[in-house]
Amino acid sequence: MQLRRILSMFLAGVLVLGLVACGNGNTNGTENSQSTENKGSTEQSESTQSSQNTQSGGNNEGVDGTESTEDADATYVFSDEVWAFLSNADVKFVRQDENYVKVYDKKDLADGGTVIEIDPAKTYQSVEGFGASLTDSSAYVLSEMPEELIDEVMVNLFDKEKGIGLSTIRIPIGGCDFGFYNYTYDDMPKGEEDFELEHFDASEAEDQIALVKKAMAVNSDIKIFLSPWTAPTWMKTKGEFTSKDGGTLRRDCYNVYADYLVKSVQIYENENIPVYALSPQNEMFIIADWAGMYWDWEPMSAFVNDRLRPALEDAGLTTKILNMDHNWIYADKANQIMGATYNAADGVAYHWYNGTPEQMLTTKESFPDKEIWVTEATNVKPVGMSAFLKVSSMITRSLRSGANGYMLWNYALKHTGGPTVYENTGADSNAPILSCNLEKDEITYESDFYILAHFSKYIHEDAVVVDSTDTGAENDYKLVNVVTLNPNGTMTAVIVNSNKEAQTCKLVMGEQVMEVTVGAKSTVTLTWDANNY
Repeated sequence: MQLRRILSMFLAGVLVLGLVACGNGNTNGTENSQSTENKGSTEQSESTQSSQNTQSGGNNEGVDGTESTEDADATYVFSDEVWAFLSNADVKFVRQDENYVKVYDKKDLADGGTVIEIDPAKTYQSVEGFGASLTDSSAYVLSEMPEELIDEVMVNLFDKEKGIGLSTIRIPIGGCDFGFYNYTYDDMPKGEEDFELEHFDASEAEDQIALVKKAMAVNSDIKIFLSPWTAPTWMKTKGEFTSKDGGTLRRDCYNVYADYLVKSVQIYENENIPVYALSPQNEMFIIADWAGMYWDWEPMSAFVNDRLRPALEDAGLTTKILNMDHNWIYADKANQIMGATYNAADGVAYHWYNGTPEQMLTTKESFPDKEIWVTEATNVKPVGMSAFLKVSSMITRSLRSGANGYMLWNYALKHTGGPTVYENTGADSNAPILSCNLEKDEITYESDFYILAHFSKYIHEDAVVVDSTDTGAENDYKLVNVVTLNPNGTMTAVIVNSNKEAQTCKLVMGEQVMEVTVGAKSTVTLTWDANNY
């Protein structure tokens, strides 16, 4: 079977994924606490309410589901060989034996359980990747590790066959809350300005650039996303780093800020690192004690239309522009920005800290030809199974709601947390994908690594989401699923069961049934060769 040929190289490695660790063999081991959702930010009051749209629970209806035109007559099947990977309180992304899944004729379908009808002829958005952010903190702790350990990490994170195949990296432009201090690429003494950007200095990005090159040596298809937390303080109305005290972008600095962002893209392009997408501002509506810059949607739209897009084009850059880079609750604002920047922007970046994934459906419905990415989401340590299921569920629901990809927050932090610029923001408790013990040269693969594995390993680049029964809207999203079709004809289903009881799921496609019992509080990934030979 083609599935065996496609997956066999990973068979030995997948056994390691359940217990993977570097250094002295550390793993995350115990998980016994729930996470919280927010990073401790305070949103500007006039922006905190977004209309709760009457969604169908993310069942993809009304999101321009289309009949496949490339293979209009193609039929897809459940193969006899189905690979199943399970995470629960005891195991993380461990392959199950062949008896875990049953495949049989539809005529033998009995009552009971949850039926999930799959229609692979009806397809939705493409899935372009999964990953996390390479902040200053992440770059620092990884760069402090021994070279051979970094190489091993790169394979486990980014290699499509030996690792989990992550393919996106988000990088702050200048400093953010995860680093040692506030800075931008053009800081000036108080009272001085630099409209010619003569003092532009991106040397702080050297660690990120070096690590990205290592990642791209393993996976050349990695997509790079850039996002600034703030403009240089001399460009701001109040001249401070934080969004709470620093004000917004000065109108007379729109041109120079666009040039600043272009130069920030070029530092990567000049290193033969293509930048896939750029956000003009991280969390544009936030008022907080860390670096930031508040923008309302109207001036942001004017900046994108009149300054940023022309500046990128003048520089010969094809980098995409993703608006907003903020929470689901602001979907109405995102739609206003997209409507105003339709010819200049390429999509919307969302964060998970407030709102629900289904709010993105309004963006997909209004702008079906634009991209939607979730570019930031974080657990808070310690990560128990409830938190594991929450993130898994949010990714699943996001894919059902039009997202082209999903990124968590820090790739790596110290095993004690951080480093962070600001105290008392809850940042020290943010959960990374990797925890690094700098004293012992050990790296622990945390729960978020295995969460991403459930999606990134077998949902390939350019896969498409296919129509499947919504199992979440009527049960408070305690049982959710998403099904995708890869370009090579393999299919992948992810089912997240947050219930306290096991759930029998019967996936029906054509005249076949695939039956699997998903244990209580478990995430399961199923993958199979769907080609009808």
